[in-house]
Amino acid sequence: MASQQVVVCVQEGAAVVAEFVRRPVRLTPDGYAGIVYKGAVYPLFANDVVDISGASWEVEDCSRFLFAGASIPYAPQLNDVGEQQNFAGFHGEWEVETNRFGHYLVFNAPERLATDVVDALEAAGLSVQRWDVSHRPTHEGKFYDWFARLRFKGSHEEVVAQISALFSPASAEPTTAPAPAPTVSPLEDLAAQVEQLVDLTAELRERLSTSESEASLLSKRLTAASCRESKLSDELDRALDHQKALQDQLGQLSRDPRQALETKILLQRQAETEELLELAFAENSELRSSLASYRHQAEQGDVRILTLEATVVGLQERLQELGEQERVRRRANATARAPRRGVPGFLDVAFSRLTFVLDSVEVLANLESSASMMRSLVQIDMGEVVGKDLEGMRDWREVSKLATGVAGSEDMGRIYYKPDGDRVLVSVHVKQDDKEQRRHIERLRSI
Repeated sequence: MASQQVVVCVQEGAAVVAEFVRRPVRLTPDGYAGIVYKGAVYPLFANDVVDISGASWEVEDCSRFLFAGASIPYAPQLNDVGEQQNFAGFHGEWEVETNRFGHYLVFNAPERLATDVVDALEAAGLSVQRWDVSHRPTHEGKFYDWFARLRFKGSHEEVVAQISALFSPASAEPTTAPAPAPTVSPLEDLAAQVEQLVDLTAELRERLSTSESEASLLSKRLTAASCRESKLSDELDRALDHQKALQDQLGQLSRDPRQALETKILLQRQAETEELLELAFAENSELRSSLASYRHQAEQGDVRILTLEATVVGLQERLQELGEQERVRRRANATARAPRRGVPGFLDVAFSRLTFVLDSVEVLANLESSASMMRSLVQIDMGEVVGKDLEGMRDWREVSKLATGVAGSEDMGRIYYKPDGDRVLVSVHVKQDDKEQRRHIERLRSI
């Protein structure tokens, strides 16, 4: 189904930047309408006005479009919720968690107060990428009611200082209740769970990699210690044999009064041998202790690796389940809304981001086997980068050797695609020969 489109007036503060800009209407994370302008998504206000001096979202965070004919949920103006609200401060428990994904504010508060906190962060210039119920413990193992992922790119100390100043203002005045945000849809809640699972999976993979490195190091140290123990055992056996031989010689010499000088020398050598033997025993005892410690550490590392691997597998299975639920939900919604219009209608419903050009629809309708083609189209529609760059055609990519089921052209299926703003241009083609393929590629240049 086609998306809703509007002609907007773009402003920067009070100055008009551009008029009559046509854009499809997206849904922002807070449920209101928004449009893309110069690489960011800005809220759409009443009378189809966009103010690019205000807050914005990243394009990938606003992947849902408003269907054609649906009423537009305009974003509330500042005047609608009390311009420049005075935030009375926040005195509940909170902290800032920083990892490789960014800064996360976690805090305890009722839902109404949590909304006020997020609004205050936005008003103070700390843009919130997404906020929701918190299900994960902090690094210290503590659970909080809410989390808010910030777009702030500074250091941990800087964001803590700004939030501290916001939560403890010098003077506080009564605040006006903000406009109620639209109810979070099940699909948005599902997307939030998926993002949390992805973050947790990435952290566990990093910990798994660290544990595997530690286990590999312990294994090498264990092997070295085992070799050293084996060498010392051999040397110890040789020393014991030598001591026994010396004692035998000493016994023979002690019975011969003519060998007094040689007896003294042998006694001295025996004393030296016993001293070396004691040192060898002591070093061997230390090595045995180290060897036992290395074995214990290696066993603990193996247990940690197995635990982390099992956790990662479980998270991957959960991600697959959530992905399947989302696909089923999207198919159900599309089936409920889309009229039956043959192949074109099916393509509009199945691939919301793809725009088919040239004779793509006719080619797809005449394929004997379309499974390979459809699999690649699904990957392209989901934003995956497949195939290779098309030589001589900037920004175009080619997916080749796709099965068609057509006699004589079984693996001659081709897909050419090119990202174009919010959509992806797609040409589905069955190659006949090199000359005919070059003509088709030349036709793509004119698009």
